[in-house]
Amino acid sequence: MDLNNYWQENKRFLLTIAAGLLVFFIGWMLIGRFFGDELGRQRLAGDSAARKLRTDAMYTPSDLSDAQAENEALKASVDVLQKSTAFHARSQFVLDPKRGSPNTQYFAVVSQVREELLKLAGRNNLRLPEDLGLPALSPTRESDIARYLEALDLVDRGVRMALAAQCERIDKIDIKLDPRLTSREGVGNIERTRIVFVISGKPAPLVEFLALSQQPAAAEGSGGPLLIEKSDMLPARAGNEAALEVTFLAARLVLQEARVE
Repeated sequence: MDLNNYWQENKRFLLTIAAGLLVFFIGWMLIGRFFGDELGRQRLAGDSAARKLRTDAMYTPSDLSDAQAENEALKASVDVLQKSTAFHARSQFVLDPKRGSPNTQYFAVVSQVREELLKLAGRNNLRLPEDLGLPALSPTRESDIARYLEALDLVDRGVRMALAAQCERIDKIDIKLDPRLTSREGVGNIERTRIVFVISGKPAPLVEFLALSQQPAAAEGSGGPLLIEKSDMLPARAGNEAALEVTFLAARLVLQEARVE
């Protein structure tokens, strides 16, 4: 190979390589000169930390005991929160495999509750929507059936409270499942089924209805205060009447426990 000819043909390429190597070595020397000490210190610090992690205990038995005690206290707080916030349906409104299919249980409970409430409303001159806020088409998914039965439990309690307060008209009952049930993000930490009551008549019974909804449980399993999301009372068309719209929540707490591997 003729080196002179090779040089002439590839002179620009070889000069570029030589310049790149020169810049690299100059940069390397500058880094070593200005940052070499700092790099050495960082390496020593990293080696020291690695040795400490391998040999020294990060936590003492006392730390473990404190963490366990704090965890138990947090569990107790969550339990209190859940009992005071989550809606607990009575047994007859909870699906039970021993009582047949979910659809069968739904029709049986709805039929029984509707018959009882309409009979009571007729005897006490309370105007009441016959659908009780339930959907026109019966739900088919077991999860939806379970939630509508829970909501029906709250409706049953609400209607009986309206009867006890001597309300005159329940103009509307509307049950709305949490719209986030079908979203990709999910319901988050609290699932909210909303049950809306619109009641009209004399103001005093409406106020009494709200007061009854916040009374503690009369007996074990009879339910406690109902969770109110919002409440509005406005004058009705008749001068001596008012209209109350109140939204109750049948809340479910969706709690995820952290696991330590």
